Amino acid sequence: MWGETSRHLLQYWYALPVVALGCTMTIMGGVGGNVVCGPFFILVLRLSPEAAIGTALVTEVFSMSSGVIGYWRRRLIDYKLGLTLGTAAAPRAIVGSLLSVHAPSVLLKIMFGIAIFLLALLLFRSPREADLERPAPFSEADAPGSRRLVDALGRIYTYRVCQLPQLFMTSMVAGVGSGLVAIGGGEFNTPSMVMRCRIPLRVAAATSVFVMALTVLAGASTHVLIGRPVWNLVIWTVPGAIVGGQVGSYLASRLASALLKKWLSGLFVAVGTVMILNAVLFK
Repeated sequence: MWGETSRHLLQYWYALPVVALGCTMTIMGGVGGNVVCGPFFILVLRLSPEAAIGTALVTEVFSMSSGVIGYWRRRLIDYKLGLTLGTAAAPRAIVGSLLSVHAPSVLLKIMFGIAIFLLALLLFRSPREADLERPAPFSEADAPGSRRLVDALGRIYTYRVCQLPQLFMTSMVAGVGSGLVAIGGGEFNTPSMVMRCRIPLRVAAATSVFVMALTVLAGASTHVLIGRPVWNLVIWTVPGAIVGGQVGSYLASRLASALLKKWLSGLFVAVGTVMILNAVLFK
């Protein structure tokens, strides 16, 4: 009996290095690790899309929590904006999670592939970090929506939260996508904050991670209640995601990311294509 239990627990041991490597690459490119985890679970481990999405969301709860702790220590999170966007995303993640259970597997695979295509486009067209860090004109300190944030290193960020209804709507759509196919949170929220309002990239990324933590917690809880995650896989993916998140964030601050983003964009196009072909040819 102990032997069977051991084999069951060790069945997916190789997922740890795969997820760690995948999360390292994606975090360096500013993308959530589920872009790698989801296809790996479906195409390699042959899990059903519902089980793969549930397992990916549970894994991301731990990686996002690790990210929130890191950004909290650096004092880069705009909690007021994060809670506002979180109230838009979290309930929709529950809706998306419930829809994923009832949606046909073929449809989920196609939607997964399309979501990865969109991420590839966003990643390829994203501006250089140096351009995003240039301060936007800001002369009205008391203008509606103005914020002033001082991080742990004493750097001062002054910006204005604008077009809040549009940011709220984007977060709603991202929440549904996060629950439905485990993709869509920070990948869509961060560009919206940076491109629409010129919110400093560090603050936008940190706030987006906070929103994603709330979102994936809601989505993962729903999948846990309906019994979708594969727990003997989770025990290996969680430490892999935590390690990958730490290593990826460390390397991202020390290596040029422009070439990596282009390489990841090509990789995501290939993965998205395989996902869609797999859905169409192997129903």
